[in-house]
Amino acid sequence: MPITRKHNQNLIIDIISFLNLVLLIITGSVMYFILPHGSRDKEWLGLTRHEWGDIHFWVAILFVVVIGVHLVLHWKWIKYSVKH
Repeated sequence: MPITRKHNQNLIIDIISFLNLVLLIITGSVMYFILPHGSRDKEWLGLTRHEWGDIHFWVAILFVVVIGVHLVLHWKWIKYSVKH
């Protein structure tokens, strides 16, 4: 079975989604376990809790955009599945 352009798009979107999810888990875990709320003047890997929060926020925004692209690419399937 030949690899199509659509297959490559889906693979790239899936990989980006997975990596985003991993980054969300890592940054969230850092903020929850290593730099919990109220940990002032503490850093981990040279970043404060606030800076980790900024990274977490922008990774989450990117995740939402990538999931939006994923939904657009699969819209025909979604419509078909809802009808049947």
